[in-house]
Amino acid sequence: MAPQLPALRPDQPTLSTTEPEIPDLFRFMAEAELRFTTLRMRIVDRRTTTHGDETESHEVWLRHPGRAKVISTRGRTLDRDFDAWVSDGETVRTYDAVSNLATKRRVPVRPVGVTDPDLPLFAQIYLPVTTLPAETLAEMFVHPNGFCRNVLSSGAVRRLGTQELAGREAILLRCDHPRTSHVLTDRPDHWLEVGVDVQTGVVLLLAEHVGEQLTRLARVEWMAIDETISDDVFLLHTSNDTRVLY
Repeated sequence: MAPQLPALRPDQPTLSTTEPEIPDLFRFMAEAELRFTTLRMRIVDRRTTTHGDETESHEVWLRHPGRAKVISTRGRTLDRDFDAWVSDGETVRTYDAVSNLATKRRVPVRPVGVTDPDLPLFAQIYLPVTTLPAETLAEMFVHPNGFCRNVLSSGAVRRLGTQELAGREAILLRCDHPRTSHVLTDRPDHWLEVGVDVQTGVVLLLAEHVGEQLTRLARVEWMAIDETISDDVFLLHTSNDTRVLY
């Protein structure tokens, strides 16, 4: 049984201006998921790696509270190189088409006390209304609090203006030399360009640069909020020969 739907009331329902101060914008982004009850989006991630140019797409369905599905596809459609992640708020099921393996496990439980208001802000963990797969673009775009706190706040951030992205008005940011765990891009000429949806605070664009070279471009191709998403969307269908690990 999924958790009960909380009151989706962000402390900051809207931005008063498209030129907010950076700390105000980060606080607005931290509450992004509280500004809709359902979300659908498609993220396309293009990267330049040592293996050449790679493209991965992520189809995201989300319905508060707890219901989420993310299908990530690599290469051509006929390659069957994709994986699925589905949750009902209590259980997570995954499927890897290449290995034909599936898993079923409970949603990770956060340590008790991590949201205690007596803790300093940097020590508190954001508990989402609806969990998404950890350390993925879907998680970062829809729940950008950690990205703002751990990445953008570690660099020099400034506004670049506004731009239409995925048919929506977005605030563009530039972040110079953010902290990163990837040694190869931990350089003084490493910088990010980020697009933030003015209405919701969801991230719509992440572009990574090293000097003048664009090394990664992840952007939302389209997005829809508060449309009806039926229960059957969150079912995961596998074949009889699929191996279930646990």
